Amino acid sequence: MSENVPIIRLERISKSYQEGVDAIDNLSLEINKGEFVFVVGPSGSGKSTLIKLLLKEIEPTSGQIYLRGKSIASLRRRQISKYRREIGVVFQNFKLLNDRNVFENVALAQRVIGVSKWNMNRNVASILSLVGLTEKILSNPSELSGGEQQRVALARALVNRPSILLADEPTGNLDPKNAHAMMDLLDDVNKLGTTVMVVTHNPDVVDEMKKRVIVMQDGKVLSDKVEGGYEYERY
Repeated sequence: MSENVPIIRLERISKSYQEGVDAIDNLSLEINKGEFVFVVGPSGSGKSTLIKLLLKEIEPTSGQIYLRGKSIASLRRRQISKYRREIGVVFQNFKLLNDRNVFENVALAQRVIGVSKWNMNRNVASILSLVGLTEKILSNPSELSGGEQQRVALARALVNRPSILLADEPTGNLDPKNAHAMMDLLDDVNKLGTTVMVVTHNPDVVDEMKKRVIVMQDGKVLSDKVEGGYEYERY
């Protein structure tokens, strides 16, 4: 991929639901490889719809979405599965399987794509080391703190080495200490080369990180500013 081609580009994207609600309104946006971007805005601003569009869970009413300069509009079902491997996702509510231990929760993402047992064991051990959970590998989610559960979710999102990580309110269920630790981890992941997009309502996290901030309102980009010194309304 040319360094001049954004890893993600949205070109005049609109999304209207059957109820007549315009969730996204003629939105254009570029995110470059290796960037760390926050997306903030009030409820109903289009943040969740943006994530669903990027994951190709829903289709835009109009406009085009590009990954590395290639439109994703015409991807077939088999290609969509491969496309989604490029994107790791971390959710606010963790979405861990309570009847499986930490290793099994993370390994599931590897089994889906047919990784061999030897490589799976190596990859899971490596990613759990990155997130500081090596000693919890055989623990069940119920035995972990909220911060630890979120780190398991992060490990699961990263184990297939995606190019892009989408984090949807990753600190929403965490106390300030664990929220800080999670953001440090996401920063480390970004420094290793992964493009990171964080959707959040937590203005303290945004203030502290001093990264690019995209503010959405009514399905549009209200402002798009980079690295500190910015002012934005606290939602």
